[in-house]
Amino acid sequence: MSAERMMKTPCTVIQRVPTGETDRHGDAVTKPVEVETRCSLQKVRGTEHESGGEVSDTAWLLSLPWGIELDAGAAVRVQGHQYEVVGEPWNAEEGSRSLWHVEADVRRTSGASS
Repeated sequence: MSAERMMKTPCTVIQRVPTGETDRHGDAVTKPVEVETRCSLQKVRGTEHESGGEVSDTAWLLSLPWGIELDAGAAVRVQGHQYEVVGEPWNAEEGSRSLWHVEADVRRTSGASS
C-alpha cells in the first residue's frame, strides 16, 4: 500500500506567500495560498491547563503526500481546526518510493476564548 492511500483525511495546506510588497515597517507582506489535499494527523501529546477557563496545547505529527510544498510558516486546516507548522517539515524517504511522504510537527492551541 502506498503512503498516499493511507492518508484519508481531507485537509487544506495554507502557505503564506510573499506578495513582493512591504508594509510601513519594511516587513514583507504575505498572502495565504490554499491547497486542498489529504493527510494523516496523529496526536503526539496534549496539555490542558485550568486558569480562568480550559486551555489546551496539543502537538501532532502531520503526514502529507510526497511533493506537497510546506514550510515553517505554513498552517493546515483539518476538520475545521487549524494547526501551525512548528520547525521545518522533512521528507520521509524510507522504504520503497511508494511510501515516501512529507512530515511536519504541528501544534494546535485553544482556550476559553477560541
